[in-house]
Amino acid sequence: MPRHELAEALWGDDPPATWEKALSVLVSKLRGALAQTGIDAAAALTAPHGCYRLDLPRGSTIDVLEAEHAARAAETFLASDELEQASATATLSQSLLRGSFLPGDNGSWVEGKRRELAEVRARALSTLAEASLRSGKVQESARWAEQLVEAEPFRESGYRHLMAAHIAAGNRAEALQVYERCRRLLAEELGAYPSPETESIYRGLLEAPPGPGEPETARIPSPPTAAPPRANRRKRPTLLAGALVALVAVVAAGAAIAVVVTRSNGPRASSAAVRTPRVALVVPRSPPGSDDPSAPYLAALDRARSAYSLQAQTFAIDLSKPGLSERVRRSIGNFDLVLLAGQFVDARFVHEIARHPHTRFVVMDPDPNAPVLYSAVSKLKNATDVFFIEGPGAYLAGYLSALMAKRRVTGKRPVVVSLIAGDPQVNENQIKGFTAGTADAVPGAVVLTDYSHDFSHPSVCEAIANGQIDKGSTAIFADAAACSIGALSVAGVRGVWGIGADQDMSYLGPQILVSTVKRYDQAIDYVIRSYLDGTLPQGHLDIGIERNAVGIASINPVVPASLRAKLVRVQQQHMPLWTSWATPLK
Repeated sequence: MPRHELAEALWGDDPPATWEKALSVLVSKLRGALAQTGIDAAAALTAPHGCYRLDLPRGSTIDVLEAEHAARAAETFLASDELEQASATATLSQSLLRGSFLPGDNGSWVEGKRRELAEVRARALSTLAEASLRSGKVQESARWAEQLVEAEPFRESGYRHLMAAHIAAGNRAEALQVYERCRRLLAEELGAYPSPETESIYRGLLEAPPGPGEPETARIPSPPTAAPPRANRRKRPTLLAGALVALVAVVAAGAAIAVVVTRSNGPRASSAAVRTPRVALVVPRSPPGSDDPSAPYLAALDRARSAYSLQAQTFAIDLSKPGLSERVRRSIGNFDLVLLAGQFVDARFVHEIARHPHTRFVVMDPDPNAPVLYSAVSKLKNATDVFFIEGPGAYLAGYLSALMAKRRVTGKRPVVVSLIAGDPQVNENQIKGFTAGTADAVPGAVVLTDYSHDFSHPSVCEAIANGQIDKGSTAIFADAAACSIGALSVAGVRGVWGIGADQDMSYLGPQILVSTVKRYDQAIDYVIRSYLDGTLPQGHLDIGIERNAVGIASINPVVPASLRAKLVRVQQQHMPLWTSWATPLK
């Protein structure tokens, strides 16, 4: 990590005048702490190229990262009804996070991380409560739900889990008391009412007949006292007071709500918008021991869940089977919005989308070689496919690559850079963008272009990269998925620049000049926000640099500040053109 980024994390916008010296002191203390654990601190914490790099020994684990990973895995297991695995991984997650994060320390970064980890533990407890309930372990479910309520008293899902556990145990009166406890807290602390989801459970309890030996009066909680009756909510003294009540209700319920201002009655909330949106994510189940290609989607949904107070669930499907499991088929129709991690989506899903006309489906980043899917999606009124327009990011990478390659050329030798793409059709947008950026930066520069026709085997791209270096290339842009690792690794061995694609590849070493990135968090945020606003289009949607969904990341620290500033100017100058680029690049 560059030193200035560490300083920003530590001191924000107000670093000490001698922050570089202060940072060096802290790093020395960190080396001392590492040495006390038996780690070779000098080798583990180094300072290359104006950065600090931490390489922990093989087998090391970081508790908070392990907890986050376990929470995601538990949700995936739960989605596929693997209840034992869900309980085991969720137990690990919540146990790692029971203590306070960095107790005694303060600061915006520490406090932000505490909030993130509190959300992770809440998700793990929610998974434990649900998995226990499905397994018939109602007492365990109630215990986990009680812990969730204690940790997050204003999170209604904890009360709903606890009510469900009491209902399953036949303790309807206990369930009603839980509802009253939730209602009273919201009323007294926030002046708000429970969400429709919570009230639906309550009304179901009121409408059900009493169980054997249960008195009729046990089913009816005491009348509300802290909040006015619903019939009186329309009596607002002023427009400002009414708006304030509506906004407080939004904060309390965690719901997306549309406030419509009318001259006669003041603000009123659209009943369709009051209900907390339910969003599902469908991803492929990764084979054991393999990298998880759906990780960016899971992380993006986690952020959106917090930003929009969504009810969200992930379903993992087995790609080796021809269709969806019966449980997934039944469940997805209960969601308002279903996101499909698009690279694995094929024509088999068209029938499923058509079966649920009242659910909105969005295919994120679909396979460009699946024209049958596009044709089918375009005919369905409840479906959208979202493409990343990657040309602008590739243009900036090509522009920077050519300028940095030029600095290594002496005499009248031409500037030579190269590109390895997996497939000419799949990578057309990136190829044209990279080539255009190179030509604009250094007119007359040579771009060697080769195709791996392979996305899985690094040795294929390694052989191609060696041939390109032999022909004079000093910068290699590799855009062929896992195959690219071979090209980027050989770039480090032979002393030329490597340019990563689709994600930050700087972890491969100091030879990585820059990486193009697809920002799934921005794309998913835009899709969910557009859905909530009612502006999500049907059919095809392109998303690119104008939404910050594509771009470049982790520019190598050796790139001069003047070139970084030039890249910013180039991006601003080309923005009007880039907003009109489509697939393929025009």
